[in-house]
Amino acid sequence: MPQRQAIVRRTFLALTAIALCAAVPTPKEHFGFTPGEDYKLANYAELTGYFKKLAASSDRIRLVEFGQSSEGRPMYVAFISSAENLKRLERYREINRRLALGLATGQEAAKLAAEGKAIVWIDSGLHATEVAPAQHAPHLAYRMLTGESDEIRRIRDNVILMQVPVINPDGLDMTASWYRQNLGTPHELAPLPQLYQKYAGHDNNRDWFMLNLPETRHVSRLLFREWFPHIVYNQHQVAPFPARIFIPPYAEPLNPHIPSAVMEGINLIGSAMKERFARENKPGAISYLNFDAWWNGGLRSAPAFHNMHGILTETALYQYATPRVYQPSEIPERFSSGIPAREPTVFYQRPWLGGRWALMDAVDYILTADFAILELAASRPDHFLLKAWQMASAQIEAGKKGGPYAYVIPASQPAAWAAVEMLRRMQASGVEVRRAASAFNLNGKSWAQGDYVLLASQPFRPYLVDLMEPQKYPEIRSGATGPTRRPYDLAGWTLPFQMGVQFDRIDQPIDIRTEAVADIVPSAPPASWFPNGGAQRPRVALYSPYTANIDTGWTQWVLDYFHIDHSLVRNDEIRAGALRRKYDAIILAQQSMASILHGSRQGESQGRADWQSFADAKNAQRPEFTGGIGLEGARNLQEFVEQGGTLVTLDSASELPLELFPIGVRGLIRAGAEGESSGAWYCPGSILRITTDPAHPLAAGMPKEAYATSTGGQAFEITVLPEFNKGEREVKAAVWYASKELLASGWLSGERVAAGKAAVVDARLGQGHVVLFGFRPQFRGQSFGTFRLLFNALGLSVR
Repeated sequence: MPQRQAIVRRTFLALTAIALCAAVPTPKEHFGFTPGEDYKLANYAELTGYFKKLAASSDRIRLVEFGQSSEGRPMYVAFISSAENLKRLERYREINRRLALGLATGQEAAKLAAEGKAIVWIDSGLHATEVAPAQHAPHLAYRMLTGESDEIRRIRDNVILMQVPVINPDGLDMTASWYRQNLGTPHELAPLPQLYQKYAGHDNNRDWFMLNLPETRHVSRLLFREWFPHIVYNQHQVAPFPARIFIPPYAEPLNPHIPSAVMEGINLIGSAMKERFARENKPGAISYLNFDAWWNGGLRSAPAFHNMHGILTETALYQYATPRVYQPSEIPERFSSGIPAREPTVFYQRPWLGGRWALMDAVDYILTADFAILELAASRPDHFLLKAWQMASAQIEAGKKGGPYAYVIPASQPAAWAAVEMLRRMQASGVEVRRAASAFNLNGKSWAQGDYVLLASQPFRPYLVDLMEPQKYPEIRSGATGPTRRPYDLAGWTLPFQMGVQFDRIDQPIDIRTEAVADIVPSAPPASWFPNGGAQRPRVALYSPYTANIDTGWTQWVLDYFHIDHSLVRNDEIRAGALRRKYDAIILAQQSMASILHGSRQGESQGRADWQSFADAKNAQRPEFTGGIGLEGARNLQEFVEQGGTLVTLDSASELPLELFPIGVRGLIRAGAEGESSGAWYCPGSILRITTDPAHPLAAGMPKEAYATSTGGQAFEITVLPEFNKGEREVKAAVWYASKELLASGWLSGERVAAGKAAVVDARLGQGHVVLFGFRPQFRGQSFGTFRLLFNALGLSVR
């Protein structure tokens, strides 16, 4: 009788599963094609429409809107698990919160870990032109909802999947529309002529400690204040050629503030992924190349400082949904690192040797990575839950011992508003911000009641300390005398340095009475940030090329954030001239002179180098998006200055007036000459010390000593002789690189090239000004400490 009942029960469950699957639409039924097919890209409305149908047809998914994109599109997260788990979703969130924040006792933690579910985050589509992740999203959801294998049932029972099908909605729509428009034309593979995020483009994955973008803020709230997933999987699609996918372990160096338990877990996850690729006979998986574990600020790296396992994959991409066949002769002998590309190695055991590669291949590889992660999480959910508590508890105890014990940010300081802005961003990423309930002192140093206190005894201590302390990039060399391994992104990013915020570090434990600070809300900057504007606001223009210039986007973000009215000017307007009638100041964001003058040339191949050898590549840019300002436009900019306007050039854009305008300034750092040999200048994203002349209008309101973020940059020498340095030829420096101890955070080679040299110069030309910046004062919207230099420059012509 029991055997018969078991058979009946299994039959009932099987029939129920069949009925449920029949009710859930397949991707093809919704889209009219299978996402991942050649020459097909689903847009955002189509993808979210599918997830809405899934939510209406299955009790294994709960679709939640959690914010809006920069352009106002709704953003969704899908919670996918068993129906029973979703009924208790809030309970599982609370369990995870108590463990992740170290709030539970040891005995309670063990019980909660046994009761809870592993939480896995998978997001797709951050970099919109890397199209496979978003196109794969419907397949993952459908398999998770309808699959009845033992593996998928185990995943649904033990894991809560937080799937964000498209984390950059605006970019997906831009990309899908662009590809559909160009499909079948000579422009099929042409690069998108605009940023695929309103301000940041590709840098939307460089905003994960600054939180300038609404998308970043919404996601950070879910990750670091509400759900605290154990694994955060961020998908991308630019694998080192000819590999088909990059998976962890990451390359050296390792940031010392990332807990060792986090990195060990990441390596374990990478091993599970590689084993699954081998089991499914999918060659070309590579590790330990290019993508390092140093930088804080990406969607896979910021979680690592929050005791979470941040996972990055980079799947191979040709372009959009167009397939390509690679001949064996196109496979290089070696990767850029020097390791063999055609022979097995320790981190590339099964080389990919060519053949057809299509969008669906990339989709399949990403799904393999998905299920490797999900299966590992399902096999040990209690391990991930208890580990999160153990790491949080360890960080809290480490902070109590000191070294550091706390950071104190005086509420009353010259950069008081910027200090609150910094704290607001840190708080939004899960850092606990407190205030002194009474005055206190230590070793002759006093702090006031109301000063902000960041205690190191908190669960996300690694994140706090990493942002507050200077970075010292390790010199990892190939051999005793080989070149230093270059960082994947920045070498240094110390947040109070960038934002010009004063703070004190307290190393030893001290009794400080503090009180919690409620959520900090944004406030308007004080009027003192605009000392040169006066009653007459300058008419500002920002040059906007058709080369999707990220630095232009960040400049626009700064102008918008500070409510500085401005216009975007294109090539044709600059070529037409008569600029002074309309504008007082024109900004050229970081961009090479060649790119400003010529842009994308009509009829020439565009995009990556591996396209150049492909004779049938349809990657010529559309004619309406080709060209630059040309020499005629450069002459018009010179005329604009001579007639009283101000031309502001940032970093490499300064090359244009240096080369083409008759000003007595020359650059000391030759473009393309960066390196380490013979003491040459090399600054791979570091924070440098600068000194200013507050008496100069450009530096009004600045402290005498400050910091600037440089990613290469320029230093200037005034060449006009003293007796001629006056009137319409006058050249004055307003900011200099420090003459000693130039490096404040990160890594720098060839310091002598720039030490003590001019960093910001005001060169008169006729009735106007050319303001040359050797660094980016608005870098990624992070360097609040030098924003004022830019604002001052914009006001020169209306003083």
